[in-house]
Amino acid sequence: GEVNVDQAHRGYTMATDDGGFGQINPLFWKPTPSNGRFSGQRTYGYISFEAFIEAASEVNAGNKSAVDYDHVLPTMSTTVAATAILEAGRKSLDADGRSFDLVYSNPNTPVPSAIAPSK
Repeated sequence: GEVNVDQAHRGYTMATDDGGFGQINPLFWKPTPSNGRFSGQRTYGYISFEAFIEAASEVNAGNKSAVDYDHVLPTMSTTVAATAILEAGRKSLDADGRSFDLVYSNPNTPVPSAIAPSK
């Protein structure tokens, strides 16, 4: 597999034999539609705060659940892989540049089970 970081577009891409090519952090900038509508403007900047408040209000009112927003807003389930990459980078900086590996217990998921120093 392969992981690429694209800071110009604030994205991470990942390619695996089983899962193919995909975005790990598609909700930072999202040029693809959600529910048939363009939603890129709701994924970054002050409008993203508005979208979060609207979603929280709907969840608190019992009209929706958090999983309804998994592919519309950045939620834990849609940002965990990108967060793991950032955490590995932080650990590397704290360890004077030592490399860290994302450890996967399941090769079919982009979500690592651990972050460990490289051997």
